[in-house]
Amino acid sequence: MTRDQRTATAELLGSLSEMEWTRPTLCDGWTVEHLAAHLSMPFRIGLPRLLMAMISARGDFDSAADRLARRDIERMTRAQLVEVLHANVSTKWKVPGGDLADSFCHDVIHGLDLTEGLGRPHTATPEQLLTTLNVIKTKNRMEHFGVDLRGHTAVASDMDFRIGKGPEITLPAGRLVLLLTGRESVDQHLKRAE
Repeated sequence: MTRDQRTATAELLGSLSEMEWTRPTLCDGWTVEHLAAHLSMPFRIGLPRLLMAMISARGDFDSAADRLARRDIERMTRAQLVEVLHANVSTKWKVPGGDLADSFCHDVIHGLDLTEGLGRPHTATPEQLLTTLNVIKTKNRMEHFGVDLRGHTAVASDMDFRIGKGPEITLPAGRLVLLLTGRESVDQHLKRAE
């Protein structure tokens, strides 16, 4: 599933126009180009370089990742970023503090950040989305993303998944992943639904 998700992301990126590379994604302050640099980072940046970036960012991984992405898009062409992704569709790596399942979810979630920003259909399959939702649930990853369901139950409308207690918020699985990872808050969703 990881290989398929990375392949789909690399193929999508390889098909984009120059203008689409500059479109914003759901990652705050990042364009498609920044996100491509971030997705390729594990395959280009060794531990020493990451540790130096973390030290410069005073231990803040998000800040370090942002600095690295911004620097890398100045040093690499878009074609090079896509090639790195294509060359590493089967490469194993672990997100800091996580495991292979978390790394898979990282690819799926950022794939959604990308397609939502581009206004394109998501590339994740139902199986990939359900796996991601189950990892979020079983590992309590909502806490990592600072998500509070505010006494609601989040329910997937297109598969068997639910989390929480209280009145239901029903969304397609792809949108539910975005809600449970803080791309949209429960309050924002409820206001839109009114």
